[in-house]
Amino acid sequence: MGILLVACTLFVLLVAGEVHGSRSHATGEEVKKKFHAPINETSSIRGLIGHVSPHLQDSSDAIVYFAYHGAASAPNGYYGFIGTMDVYGLPLAQGQGSAAAVWISDEGDGAPSSLKNIMIGWDVLPDLYGDSKTHFYIKWTNDGFQSTGCLNLKCNGFQPEKGAAITPGDVIDHVSSPNGAKRNLNLKIIKNGTSGDWLVYCGLDRPPQLIGRFPRSLFTGGFADRAVGITFGGVVSAPITKPTPMGSGYLPTDVKSAASISNIQLVDQNGRAWPVTGDLPKLETNRNAYAVTPIVNGRFYYGGHEQPPMV
Repeated sequence: MGILLVACTLFVLLVAGEVHGSRSHATGEEVKKKFHAPINETSSIRGLIGHVSPHLQDSSDAIVYFAYHGAASAPNGYYGFIGTMDVYGLPLAQGQGSAAAVWISDEGDGAPSSLKNIMIGWDVLPDLYGDSKTHFYIKWTNDGFQSTGCLNLKCNGFQPEKGAAITPGDVIDHVSSPNGAKRNLNLKIIKNGTSGDWLVYCGLDRPPQLIGRFPRSLFTGGFADRAVGITFGGVVSAPITKPTPMGSGYLPTDVKSAASISNIQLVDQNGRAWPVTGDLPKLETNRNAYAVTPIVNGRFYYGGHEQPPMV
């Protein structure tokens, strides 16, 4: 149940629906059979979806897909992570969305208002940004977005580091080629043992540097001290007749072209980072359309549904 709740809330925190429409897709029952894999959403989850994507709440045609690995239930919790993402460009349209995410969270008692989390990664969200460019983003909440939290710097919360090389919301102009050179987003979030702040590090094609922090005072309950779960992967949303590319757009059966998340490490209460050398539980809402490979030596591949031509 925990991994399913993460799936529902992952969409809530991230996507404002989008997909590429530059090629023709099958329609009707053929598409529905291949892509229609709805999440079992409660009314409260639907309400949260409406918070960030009101146009999806009343659309029976809008579908959300996930493909990710998650770590949960460590005896002492998690105090951060390290990881590297390939970054891609996707020419999406209004009503479509695609993102790569790392999410550290505490779901509390499972009620929407008890969700506390920080998300970080790259996204292409025309409905939010007004363009189809790739952006670096962060997002946070202390109560499932009932009254706290936002994307990037749209509210008080995240405190940027003066002179940081990258700021949440920035455009990433140069992106990876599925069959060529890769652009890497190196990420780290770690609990500061003195202040209790969640420190955020990021580096584009270089080691991650401190870019800001989430003060401990933003969060209540256990998340003020540690995370209960950490999730790595992709999420997309779109009308059912216009499936969206996730990652590079390639299924991970083609690891030369598929997107990856690598160098995955989990941080313990002593601030020590432990490489993830084995596999973690996964969730794929429709593995025929979007999938993840097992984690091997701290790396997995993910994504699916074709790479649209860049325009």
